[in-house]
Amino acid sequence: MRLTTNLRLLLDEAITNVLADEIKRSSSAINVEYIRDLPIKGAKDPGVIAYAKQTDRIVVTTESGMNHKTFPICTHPGIIVLCGRRRHESFHAGVFQRFLLSGNRKLAREAVTFLSEREMRIQTHADEITLRLE
Repeated sequence: MRLTTNLRLLLDEAITNVLADEIKRSSSAINVEYIRDLPIKGAKDPGVIAYAKQTDRIVVTTESGMNHKTFPICTHPGIIVLCGRRRHESFHAGVFQRFLLSGNRKLAREAVTFLSEREMRIQTHADEITLRLE
């Protein structure tokens, strides 16, 4: 595992260009690659996870199918799923910003984290943790 103060992220193709730009601007403490800007653009989910493993990046997506059942915990650096009833880019960007400021972003490492309007649900290899997202 690479030690760094930056959260290393890989934005999946389900993330729109507008949302990708908002996430990139959300903090100087994140290091972001966007799959649409990489040679593996168009890769299926297993290819995205393989690239994330090679580059030690947590995948960020809006696809609920990319989860701990499809990709077991500890077989990847982590997955963050932006979910909830609201689908607008500014809403997801706000939820992601609150996650970054929550003090709990380190819990996303080697886990699957579901971010919604009011909470973050983190599925680890040991259990599930639910925290309020203020």
